[in-house]
Amino acid sequence: MMDAAGEQTPGNGSADPQPHPAREMSLHLLRMLETRMDAAGIVMQAEMQLLVTRLQLLLAIVLPEAARVPVLSAVIAAFVIAAVWAQLAARRQGSAHGVGSLSWLLESLKLDLEVLSRSLSQSATNSTSSESPRSPPNDLAA
Repeated sequence: MMDAAGEQTPGNGSADPQPHPAREMSLHLLRMLETRMDAAGIVMQAEMQLLVTRLQLLLAIVLPEAARVPVLSAVIAAFVIAAVWAQLAARRQGSAHGVGSLSWLLESLKLDLEVLSRSLSQSATNSTSSESPRSPPNDLAA
């Protein structure tokens, strides 16, 4: 069986009790990529909040005192409307798991790395089992 990280669980009857180092490295790299993507999302959210806060602060400083509350209310309403519109537009374009989404990209990377690690483990076992004593090259010419 495969768990969420794509690793084989011990009870699956696998002949290889210890995973291949290339598989371990590829899964580690995938986890690193996922962590960095999560961190990038957090940074984007923080930057957006900072931008909104700075815009509100700028408007509060620049505007006359009587116009501050209505203008800031309109700015907040505009951001809320833009967020709702962006959500609706994203839903119309496709699901969160469709082709081109972040989850699709990460799932495809997991599958690619799993195929790579399996092929590396097969080539390593084939190369160790197929090594036999060879005759010197001059025997081939005879």
